[in-house]
Amino acid sequence: MDRGLSRRELLRLGAVAVGAAALPRSFALWVPARKARLVFASFSDTHYGLRARTAENMALLREIEQNVRPAFAVNVGDITDYGWNGEYENYRSAKEAVGFPILDVPGNHDVRWSPLGMQVFRRHLGEPHQARSEDGVLVVALDSTVPLSHWGHFEKSQLIWLRERLEAAGPDTPVVLATHHWVGWGSMMVDNENELLETIRPFNVRLILTGHGHKDLLWRWNGVPCTMGKGLYQGTYQKIEADFGSGELIVSRRTAEEPSLREILRVPLKAPGKAKPSWTVATHPVEAGQPVPARMPEATEARWNGQSFQAIEAALAATSGLPAGEHVLTARAGEDGPWVPLPVVIRRAASRLRTLWQTELPGGVMSHVRPHRDRLFLSCMDGSVVCLDRRTGGKVWAARTDGYCHSTPLIADGRLYVGSADGRLYAFDARTGERLWRKATGGPVYASPALARGILAIASGDGRVYGLDPVSGVERWRYEMPPSNTAFAQSVAATDGERFYIGAWDNGLYALDAASGRLAWRRLCCATTFAYSPAIGSPCADGGFVYASANGNRLFCFEAETGEPVWEVASPGDKYGHSGPVRVGDRVVVGCLGDNGAVRCVRADTGQELWVAKTGSVIYDSSPAVWREWAAIGSVDSLLSVVSLRDGSVAAQHRLPQGHFLSTAAFEDGVVYAATFSNRAVALRFQP
Repeated sequence: MDRGLSRRELLRLGAVAVGAAALPRSFALWVPARKARLVFASFSDTHYGLRARTAENMALLREIEQNVRPAFAVNVGDITDYGWNGEYENYRSAKEAVGFPILDVPGNHDVRWSPLGMQVFRRHLGEPHQARSEDGVLVVALDSTVPLSHWGHFEKSQLIWLRERLEAAGPDTPVVLATHHWVGWGSMMVDNENELLETIRPFNVRLILTGHGHKDLLWRWNGVPCTMGKGLYQGTYQKIEADFGSGELIVSRRTAEEPSLREILRVPLKAPGKAKPSWTVATHPVEAGQPVPARMPEATEARWNGQSFQAIEAALAATSGLPAGEHVLTARAGEDGPWVPLPVVIRRAASRLRTLWQTELPGGVMSHVRPHRDRLFLSCMDGSVVCLDRRTGGKVWAARTDGYCHSTPLIADGRLYVGSADGRLYAFDARTGERLWRKATGGPVYASPALARGILAIASGDGRVYGLDPVSGVERWRYEMPPSNTAFAQSVAATDGERFYIGAWDNGLYALDAASGRLAWRRLCCATTFAYSPAIGSPCADGGFVYASANGNRLFCFEAETGEPVWEVASPGDKYGHSGPVRVGDRVVVGCLGDNGAVRCVRADTGQELWVAKTGSVIYDSSPAVWREWAAIGSVDSLLSVVSLRDGSVAAQHRLPQGHFLSTAAFEDGVVYAATFSNRAVALRFQP
């Protein structure tokens, strides 16, 4: 009796997943003939502009069509320059002009400056992560982008999706992954690349395609070959050939320097069986300055927290410079050998920060953490809004929106207000999490609301600011920014009770009358390019003045009522622009972007610099959170620093669980509340 094909066999063949009993007998053992080989192409960083790079890219696409004749191609991200509609339209026209389909992977340029973000990507190109099965080879496009940022991250839900796809394909199916941000090379660009590694470890991943770095490179990550290429417009693309006769995957590369395809890699389609090394490190905390007890036979190198590799003995001994907290030691057996990431807790007896609790969250956090009375409120990148007990970290309630939440919650009069990338502003009951109302806008709501004169104001990706009734969500007024590709805001709105202050990507700092929505004034900042807009760090309104940082290394002070400039300063070191300023008495404190992780303090009346603190780790969007004479701020590499407002000395540092620290902490009653892309919230007691 014919048993038919199993479910797994059907899935491997790309057939409809039904039992054999449901098929006509004549089809029960039918197997489609496989081609002798599968050929496809890959390229990245096309950077389509409204006019720029269209001709250069088209010439190379035509060359791929003629010389490679691919079944399909993979564009590994940074498809557009700024994620604007016209740029996607130019790219789509190019796709329609060639005779092969293209699987598109989003890159940071596709989401970093776009008022429509992933919405416009989906509309033009489909889902940001998807899988394509061709002749028994599974090609998977992964979304490594972080909205409004150049960093890389794989959201938890996507890793779950990936595991399900790999399990359905089976452990023997050859897999090619495509992700814009690199993994396993140089300094860590994707904060949770170790989670990706553990997800794919049991499966037959034969090749990983990356972009972002604009270099022609080849390396191995846990034995898996990885490639990076320069942009297509810079002359690089790859031919990938699965030769089923020889059982090999062959990669050839074309570059501007060597315009003929040249073979750079040949690996078997069947993965060699290799067990994960049983390397171990101490499970108890290790005192800083002491070597890490470990058992690592055959390991030759290790690195801490995604930095450079060093000899294993030196790495195990290099704990003296590590702050207290949670670290990751990654060991490997040579450049081509297996990798194993291992958690290590470092303890410092004299540390002034002590962990009170740590709580798992449904997604990463990019917004500001909001304490209110005995509760702590957070919005997450999986679309969740979470309420925790401040004393214990226990979950009180959780609610959901239909898009990711970059927006920071506002709590007022028993209600919580938060925007979502699904294009709506939500109001929830702050006590129970019950949804009270939601207001649709014409674009994703990255920005955060403010409340004044009985009006709730929120900016949207559609270039409008909405003034709403806070109880019902009914629109009271609407302000439209001058139309442009950059007319949108993403940061937390500020108010002095009379006006709303909003920094936008069109270089404008806006002041709107709270009651009417009428434009009070608009000032352009660093107008040489929109990329230097006052749109990342949130403005601060205090004492009759408005302080704002712009990404072109400028810190401004304006009169709140008239918008008249009072002073403008630049930094000689790490730059102003990403972190938002905070006024503390007669001073203004702000984080800066650069390798020093600088926090600067200037006089509020003149902008004269008073001191500079150096945290030693890159600060990005995180802004200072102030309590008494101290300020807490986050660095990208999971580091929390507490700085003295008197002289800028670094009072304490603590490393949180691995995950980009792009959010802004809260600091109240001597406790720092922080949340990062680690999918965790943490409370730490600071000892003054």
